[in-house]
Amino acid sequence: MRGRGPTLVLIHGGLVDSRMWDDQFKVFAKHYRVIRYDLRGFGRSEFSMGPLSHVDDLYALLKFLKVERATVLGLSLGGMVATDFTLEHPEMVERLILAGSALRGFQYPRDPRRLAIDKAAEEQGKETAIRMWLDYELFATARNNPSFQKRMREMLSDNYRTWGPTPAPIVWTWPKTPTVDRLGEIKQPTLIIIGDRDVPGTKAIADALHTNIKGAQKIVIRNVSHHLNMEKPQEFNRAVLDFMKQKK
Repeated sequence: MRGRGPTLVLIHGGLVDSRMWDDQFKVFAKHYRVIRYDLRGFGRSEFSMGPLSHVDDLYALLKFLKVERATVLGLSLGGMVATDFTLEHPEMVERLILAGSALRGFQYPRDPRRLAIDKAAEEQGKETAIRMWLDYELFATARNNPSFQKRMREMLSDNYRTWGPTPAPIVWTWPKTPTVDRLGEIKQPTLIIIGDRDVPGTKAIADALHTNIKGAQKIVIRNVSHHLNMEKPQEFNRAVLDFMKQKK
């Protein structure tokens, strides 16, 4: 936690941890009290096979820190957590920012290349799976970015315990109703950020969020894929800060 002012919570994606916000944390803390944390099972948090609820964990964290209301920003899996948290605890959310977000209940075909990575992790091990991830479409625009590759490789390696093979499936629990069916309930000012080179399913989710959350704004960042905050931090930071300054 760093900074003073209204609270801004940063929730990372499903392959990485809170280090993915290194280019945002200090910048945003010049204007806000910024909280970034590791979802349970990621980063420096304890590993758990579950059952666990990322939504309940966030609620408990904010209560522990005596945060009554915050803007919640999530990327990928973090966006899914942020959206469900907003629906379950609307009184605690000032604004909602979703970047390359996942969305529970949104139906699209599983990518066979993604399934191949899971198989490689089981049969060939961590290093092969990491190489396949870094060559995957999620990272299409970052293949020739050595700094990004180094940071991402470190996080993929450190979080392999959760995204890699486990003795049994890790159990995450979520609210009963699919989020896709509840988007109309979201009343908070909402910003959707998407890279124009992200995977088709994630771009379709961004469209669905924009269409079904009343008054939602959408920004497309050009020539960037999934982890747009790491690849184009200046554009990403400007989009977030401009949105935060808008009057409700």
